[in-house]
Amino acid sequence: MMKTRVLPRTGAVLSTLLASLMFGTSYVAVKLAVGVANPLLLGAGVTAVGSLLLLPAMWWRGTLTRALLRRWEFWTGSLINTWVVSTSYIGMTMTTASAAGLIIGTNVLFVVLLSRLFFKERLGWKRGLGVALAITGLVTLTTRWDLLVLESDQLVGNLLLLLSAAGIGGLVVLSRVTLRNLEPDQWTLGMHALLPLTLLALVPIIPMEGGLEVSVLPAMLFIGAVCTTMPTVLWTGALRHISVVTSATVLMLESAFAVLLGWALLEEHLDPLAGTGAVLILAAILILARTD
Repeated sequence: MMKTRVLPRTGAVLSTLLASLMFGTSYVAVKLAVGVANPLLLGAGVTAVGSLLLLPAMWWRGTLTRALLRRWEFWTGSLINTWVVSTSYIGMTMTTASAAGLIIGTNVLFVVLLSRLFFKERLGWKRGLGVALAITGLVTLTTRWDLLVLESDQLVGNLLLLLSAAGIGGLVVLSRVTLRNLEPDQWTLGMHALLPLTLLALVPIIPMEGGLEVSVLPAMLFIGAVCTTMPTVLWTGALRHISVVTSATVLMLESAFAVLLGWALLEEHLDPLAGTGAVLILAAILILARTD
């Protein structure tokens, strides 16, 4: 019997797609949790769960070494990710899960810009078309081409999420460099290990309502394991076989998935324009996934 061999690049695209779906579930889960919990405390708990899950697996694989502490990437990743988690979790207290997923999806713009700046990656007409379709899809999903949708009480939250998207773009580009020296699980630990401490340090500086009740524990465990650690390992592992631009564009599927879950579970509005935006994003994924 002949065995079907999956090419590394094909497997990387599939892994990134799976990661995007898992990331996409986080928006609804976080939105529900930040309604009763302090977003900074929640972020600290989520990242603590993720780190604790990684440690025994890394010990078993032999990737948990002291040498990690001598890598500058290990510390830089945590600092950038503190920016990402704090701005996104606080932003989600002010806007919808659907909008959050869509705005975070704009990180591909920052990835394209930074990749061009640091890696001299050629855009090309196909990649340019894919990015254009992706951005058009995001704008369609986010605004429905009606600027009045950006209500004043959501504006601050949306801007915070855009700042988070910029930080994610930086992490994606830094990942390409870091994975030359670190394993995917080592880099994942680096992005999360210090966050419980750094986020807790922000609590007295940025006063937010809510605490961290026992009732939030199931959501915290789910977000830490399924929505954070597992998809991050899948995504970083795939980055060795596809470009950062393609990776970021495939990850935009999480935006469409966030919209779908927001509509299904939180009764957030979904209309024909939202469907059009999702189709444009999927078209962009298909184009960019074939341009490496």
